[in-house]
Amino acid sequence: MQVMESEGKPQKAMVTISVTPDVKETLRSLKRGNESYNDVLEPLLFTAAVHEKGDGIGAVFLDSVYMNDTLRKLKKPIPLKIVIDENGSLILANNEYSLLVVCDSLEDGLEEARWEFNSLSKVFQNPEIPDDAPAKQFGKKLQSVVWM
Repeated sequence: MQVMESEGKPQKAMVTISVTPDVKETLRSLKRGNESYNDVLEPLLFTAAVHEKGDGIGAVFLDSVYMNDTLRKLKKPIPLKIVIDENGSLILANNEYSLLVVCDSLEDGLEEARWEFNSLSKVFQNPEIPDDAPAKQFGKKLQSVVWM
């Protein structure tokens, strides 16, 4: 491996790895906008990490949400950890975006997570919340991940 330093940015070490052309093309096809290869690989590593911990069965990625009751694409998919409870129900969760859904099928769970994002965005983007409040900052974070 070759270690490279990025110019003009904080000392963040970059590493070069060899991959086959088909893997590189697949990674390239998964990039959105100005994403780096690192941005594409991070969610994949999250999935592997959840599986190896043994505290879940994996992860699924939410790629669109409802915002103001309109279905919108996300700039970067949101990983939802999947756990099966003792009754066989699926639990989908993401702590960063405060998403928690209990459902009977993955399809229903993803749809419910989209609507839960919509509800959260309405609550935390309320104009009556002071601009310096943490709740307002969370609302801005929710809005910032959606293509408007």
